[in-house]
Order: sequence, then C-alpha cells, then structure tokens
Amino acid sequence: MKSVAQFILLWFAALLITAIFIVPDTSKYQAALEKYEQAVAEKKIDAPPQPQDRFFRIGFAAGYIVIKYPLFIATLLIAQTVIVVLIVIFLKRVPKTKPKNILLPDPMDSVKNVLSNLVLFTFGVFNRRASDQLRFYFDLPVRSRIIGLLAYATIFFAITISYNLPKGSMIFRFTLISFLPVLIVVFLLLLVFFYKPFRNNYERKLFWLSLGGLVLVLALSSFTGYQMGQSQLDPNQSGLNFSAFFEPKTIFVNLLIVLAFSFYIEIMKQVSSQKARIDAEMAVAQRIQSDLLPILEIENDSLALYGQTESATEVGGDYCDAINLPNDRFAVAVGDVSGHNVAAGVMMSMLKVAFRTELSYFTDPENLVSSLNKTIYDHKNKAMFISFLFALIDPSNNSVTMINCGHPPLLHFSSEGEIVKKYRTGDVALGLKRDAVFQSQKIQFTSGDVFIFLSDGLIETVNAIGEEFSIDIISELLKNYIDRTPKALYDLLNNSANDFRDQLPQRDDVTIVVVKMN
Repeated sequence: MKSVAQFILLWFAALLITAIFIVPDTSKYQAALEKYEQAVAEKKIDAPPQPQDRFFRIGFAAGYIVIKYPLFIATLLIAQTVIVVLIVIFLKRVPKTKPKNILLPDPMDSVKNVLSNLVLFTFGVFNRRASDQLRFYFDLPVRSRIIGLLAYATIFFAITISYNLPKGSMIFRFTLISFLPVLIVVFLLLLVFFYKPFRNNYERKLFWLSLGGLVLVLALSSFTGYQMGQSQLDPNQSGLNFSAFFEPKTIFVNLLIVLAFSFYIEIMKQVSSQKARIDAEMAVAQRIQSDLLPILEIENDSLALYGQTESATEVGGDYCDAINLPNDRFAVAVGDVSGHNVAAGVMMSMLKVAFRTELSYFTDPENLVSSLNKTIYDHKNKAMFISFLFALIDPSNNSVTMINCGHPPLLHFSSEGEIVKKYRTGDVALGLKRDAVFQSQKIQFTSGDVFIFLSDGLIETVNAIGEEFSIDIISELLKNYIDRTPKALYDLLNNSANDFRDQLPQRDDVTIVVVKMN
C-alpha cells in the first residue's frame, strides 16, 4: 500500500515536472502556440486580456498537442511511468542497504535533508531538519558565523534576482515584495546565530515565524497581482507579461542552485557530526589524561618539588611523575613519546602504569629501566619510541642516581659554584632495542641545589625568526632567579618560553619538573 501511494504521488509530481519543464521547451509546443496565433487572427477569436490570455494560450496548446501528437504524449507518459517505477523500487531497496565508507552514509536521511533545504530555499520556510543543521554554527567563532550568514543570504538573493523581471511601476512594487522573504529569512538567521536566548526551542520558532512571513508575502503578492491584473484592463496601460515571473528555465536553474547548496549543507552536516563525535571522544581522552598527569607538588624536610605537563594538542605524549619510596627516597621521571596524537597519549598512559609497576619490583635503577624498556618494546608500535629520564633521589646520602634514555639533559644548578651542569648517560630511548643495556650516573648535591627535568618541547620552542629557547637561555634564568621556590621557577621558565614564541602556536608538549633540595 505504501509503495502504491509513493507511486501515485511521484507520478503526479513527474507529470507536473513534464508539463512545466519538458513540454514547453519542445518544437511541438512552439508549433501549437503558432497555431493559436493563427487561429486567433483567422477566426477572429476574442481572446481574453492579460493575464487571463496566458492560461487560454496554454490550454489551447495542450489540447492541440494531445490531438495532433498523441504518440508524443504517450511516449512521454510511458517514459515517465517507467522512471517513477524505478524510483519507487530504489526507495524500497535503499533502507535495506547499509553502504559503508561513503560520504553520505544514510542515503534516505540525506534525501530528506536535501528536500528540507529545497523547501527552505524555495519558499523561505524553516522545517525541523533545515533548522537542526544550523546547530553547526552555534559553537563557531563570530567570524565563521558571519560567513555562514552571508552564505545563506547570498544564495537567497541570487535566486531572487535571477528572474528576468520586466520594468514598470507595478512590477517594481512586486520586485520589492519578492525580496521580503529573503529579508525575513536573513533576519531569523541573524537571531539564531547571534542571539542566544532565541535558541531556546529555536526550531519551532523558526518554523512559525518563517511560515508567518510566507503568508504575509503571499497576501501582499496577491494584492499587488490583483492590481496588476486590473491595470491590464485599461488599454492605455503598458503591456505586462506574467510569464517573466514563471519562466521555466529560470526556475529549473534556481532549483539546481538550491540542490547544489543543499548537498553542500548535507556534506557539512555529515562532517560536523563526525567532528562533534571526535571532539567528544577527544574531550574524554583529554580528561582521562589530565587525571593521569596531575600537577606534581611535594614539599617536606628533604626537598620541594613542582612539575606539570602542558600538551600542544588535546592529547599529548609527554609524561612526568614523582613517587615517594621507602627510606625517604623519591623517584622522579619524565618522558616524551614520539608523535603528537592519540596513539602517543595511549603509550604515555601505558608508560605510567608500567613505570609504577616496575618500581614495586626493582630498587636498582639500571634493572628497573631495563625491565621497563622490555615492557615498552613488547607492547608498542614499531615506529614509536620514548625518550626517558629517571632519577632516584636519596636524601640520606645527598645523591641523585639518574639514567637518561635519549632525553634532554638533567640540569643541575649547584648553589656552591652557581653554575649549571648538564647530565646525560648516553643511553638509547626506550623501545628501540629490546636488550639494550643502561648505565646510571650518581650526582652529589648540597642544600639549595636545584634540579630541572624538562622535555624537548621547552628547549625547541622557537620565535618568529626561528631562534630556539635553548638550554643556555634556561641556564641564565636559573642563575638569576635560583632563590625562588620550585613553583616560581616553573612559572618563570614556562612564561619566559611563552613570551619567547610570542604569537606562534605551541608546537610540542612542554614538561618541566623543578626539584629544590632543602
């Protein structure tokens, strides 16, 4: 029953399209009009005045074609019926088909969205689907919303001015009325884009306001059209050709414009929906990573520590950690996973879990890092690796035992000599070689010494002329402000790097951990 109803509806729609767009463009129709003119002249038929004469001409031409060219009409109707049958079969089969990896994953939903936009751009009436697509603009910057408003306004005005309107005082009034729907729609778009209180139940508001505007325009158009028709009864008035308002080719071109813009909106809707889903997932990942990498802040009789990671993207690959161990010792670690994507963030999470697990089994730094390296190697992507800096702080003998696995150097500011020392052990990054051997280095410290653990995101911060925020700059800052607290030193380094790159975007994750010995 549903298929029969679809067939009947589509058949009459196709008949209307054939009558408006196909038949009037044929030589047979032109011949019929010539026959009409000949009949009027020869038989002295009193044709009614314009605009009624237009309908009289169409009726004469239609009857003439049916009688004179029945095979032509029959062919059109048969072709139309075949096309409609194929469309009904297609519509019936599409819901059972589940296409994958195409731009429009739900064809039926896409067709409905396109039709809804045809209604919007043809009549200026917002329906639920057309209104729902406007959500895409709500969270965009003001500049993007202005561009979106201009895009809608441009297509509406383009459709309106594309009609070849004749000149005349009455026509000028009708032209002004024809622009009224555009102004109404643009005003409603302006409200929904820039006036937040209007967005409450905005779909319903847009529908009723735009429908009310359409009724107003139709009323004004009807009144003006009535005045036009009355003026045609006066032979002293200039001729008026109503076909200028309904020229089939112009209507067809406008429908193509609307169809193209509708497909653009449909594509934008699909892309924005996918982007919204990705953004939501990234927000969850960012929140999880934020929980995994809290701000490090420790202060006791032995030391004061402050550290933090700032990701360049939603999910970063940098890692920092500080853990209390038995016998008043502390383990401090920073790492940098290769890449700046979700995979790097996942690997960073695995690094934290693995590192804390290894700490519960190994007390010797070399064995700990060796075991950690095997774990990373066995569970990572082949192309990935992790630079890693680990230090075991033992206040009982004023020593730091460190292993540097392809990471930027550990910076040590000695309060006695007021110099900055850089420590590397020359070991390879984690995950590059499963059986790699790591060597530790012991550093002695005194009260007031400061250790800086950092990632290459800080060192490789660049300014507008390509200069890097190097270790030398960091060393000079430490010499001048070493008496500050770890939190103050962190802020100093981080803010100085941000000022150094100025307006340039942050290219890499930045990790800084400051440890000051008491």
